[in-house]
Amino acid sequence: MRASDLMEDYPSIDASAPAEEAARIIGVERRPAVLVLSEGRPLTVLPGSQVLTFLIPGYLQEDPSLVRVYGEKAADACAARLVGKTVKDLLPRDRRPPMPKVGRDATVMECAAVMAALHSPLLVVVDEDGALAGAITASRLLSALVA
Repeated sequence: MRASDLMEDYPSIDASAPAEEAARIIGVERRPAVLVLSEGRPLTVLPGSQVLTFLIPGYLQEDPSLVRVYGEKAADACAARLVGKTVKDLLPRDRRPPMPKVGRDATVMECAAVMAALHSPLLVVVDEDGALAGAITASRLLSALVA
């Protein structure tokens, strides 16, 4: 079995799109991540955990015991942090992780090795010219491995 057998269409978004749209895709469509494009080509994978990192103030991330006293009204303020931001603003500033990608002819084990090494819930499948062909989710890959 090859990556081309496992890949599927997957939601993508341009890096210049509103940040709220990426959060909506991940949250409402119950996706682990969204594929970020730049000029129509794969740029990176934006996992839901990275959106949460952007939303939650740093002092709460540093001291989770404070979260217990953080009221619901204040939680709404976290969501407001997305307003006026782009998908690009959600990406890590210090170091962007390598793109979890494989070619169409990658084996199941190659796909699993890349996904595991990069701790990504999504694997991008590209054509020979680097154009987006599709994506493989961790759940789809695991079902192929354990079936």
